[in-house]
Amino acid sequence: MKSALVIGNGQIGSEISAQLAALGVSARIATRTGAGKQAPVGVSAAGSASSLAHSSASAPAPVHIKSDASDRDQLARAAEGVDAIFACAHAPYDSRKWEQILPGLDSVVLDTADELGIPVVFPESVYAFAGLGAPITETSPFAPVEDKGRIRKRLLEARAAHSAVSASVVAGDLLGRSAEPWSSVVRMCITEPISKGRRAVVPARTDVAHGITVIADHAAAMIRSAQLLEDAPAGTHRLFIAPASNPTLGEIAEFTSNSLGQKPKRPVSVPRWVTRAAGVAERSFFELNRLAPIWYSPCVISPGKLAAEVGTTDWREGVRQML
Repeated sequence: MKSALVIGNGQIGSEISAQLAALGVSARIATRTGAGKQAPVGVSAAGSASSLAHSSASAPAPVHIKSDASDRDQLARAAEGVDAIFACAHAPYDSRKWEQILPGLDSVVLDTADELGIPVVFPESVYAFAGLGAPITETSPFAPVEDKGRIRKRLLEARAAHSAVSASVVAGDLLGRSAEPWSSVVRMCITEPISKGRRAVVPARTDVAHGITVIADHAAAMIRSAQLLEDAPAGTHRLFIAPASNPTLGEIAEFTSNSLGQKPKRPVSVPRWVTRAAGVAERSFFELNRLAPIWYSPCVISPGKLAAEVGTTDWREGVRQML
């Protein structure tokens, strides 16, 4: 892989583009605003990548381009000449928005990858497996419990049925250097409050195992997935599990306090009925409440072959990165 298109520049997309650059891969970052350095859409980046393929020290800086991934023509121009697509765009945390946006977005991305004959890799959550009641593996059956999980299941099934070559890389709750407070529950509810001298308040049980993935590991696993798909036949879809560990949220809170030189305080575990009541006025609480099996029961992730290949960052290091 000498060049790649990264759709989205959030906590996952930004990390993937940084790692690609470190590997000497020429990366384009496509967003609807094109924030950052502009470049002509559709110009092949393979030439600049080839001279850097053997030297990560002189890796090219990612180039930002303006492109709406839901528009077939714009996406085709953005992806012209690249060797892989990393589809990291998403939608607001609202199942109604997901239903409106994500199936169509996935379809455009898959069709584009198929037409260009290149693999596409998607980040994936555990939502489609929320009701499993057992460790999540690469061969686990789907077990959604609410609308977001059912949407994720449909997306995974559509990828598997499509003629494009694709992979979906499942991760747990994310933490690490690029974690954003609005989308990382650990940062929003644990590390941010504790760093400000407050007690952690979590809409979950804090004494059960909870699947955690460091964002850098998720990005590395997605990049490795694209490499593994390079010679895959049309219609291939692989479900991979990103490196993960399974601490309790209480352990994360205690480690955060100790790292900051504070006396650990037992985190407040918000009862489910409270999030249900809050969901009447605030959509994010409504959505969280419906995913109760992930938050109020053990949610254990069993890493697969990618963890052995790319390694697993200790979750404590992910916390340090956020602090």
